[in-house]
Amino acid sequence: MKNIINFRYVQNLANSLNRCACIIQFRDLHNQGKSELHIYNVPPPSKKYDLIGPPDKKSNLRPVVFHVPQKETALQCRYRLMRKETHDWNQAFWANHNERFFKEKEDFVRRKLDDKQQTVDSAEARLSADELSEFYKAFLDKNYPLHANYNREWYHKNLRLLFPAFQVFLEKIYNKLFKR
Repeated sequence: MKNIINFRYVQNLANSLNRCACIIQFRDLHNQGKSELHIYNVPPPSKKYDLIGPPDKKSNLRPVVFHVPQKETALQCRYRLMRKETHDWNQAFWANHNERFFKEKEDFVRRKLDDKQQTVDSAEARLSADELSEFYKAFLDKNYPLHANYNREWYHKNLRLLFPAFQVFLEKIYNKLFKR
C-alpha cells in the first residue's frame, strides 16, 4: 500500500512540474530499506536535430536523443537504430570501466594509507601524485587488452555506420530531386 501512495505522489509531482514531458523512474529497494526517485525532464522532440544532454554521471559521455523524422524511411530507421546501438554500447562500456576504475582506486588508496597507518578520514590522508601514478600505470597495464579490444570494436562499429549513412544521404538527395 505504501508503494501505491508513493507512486501516486510521484504522479502528482510529475503533473505539477508543468514540463513538456518527463520520465519518472521509481524503484523501491526492499533489501536496503529505501526508495529511489528519479525525475528526468525530456525536452520536446526536435524537428531537425539530435539532442545532446549533459555528461552522464557514470560514463562521462553525453547522452543523445536521436531525432526521428516524421516520414522516416526504412533506411533512416535502420541507420538511426544502428547509431543508437553503438552509442548505448559505448555508454555501457565507459560506465562499467569508470565504476571499476574508481573502486580499484579507492582500494589502492585505502591500502596505501593503511601502510602509512593513516585513516582515510584524517586530514593528512592524501597520496602524492607519484604514489597515485603507480596505481594509474598498473590500472592501464592491466586493462590494456580491454582498451585495445574496445578500440577495435569501436572502429568496427563506426565503419559499419558509413555505408548506411551514405545510403541515407543518397536517398535524401534522390527524394529532393525527384519527389518534390
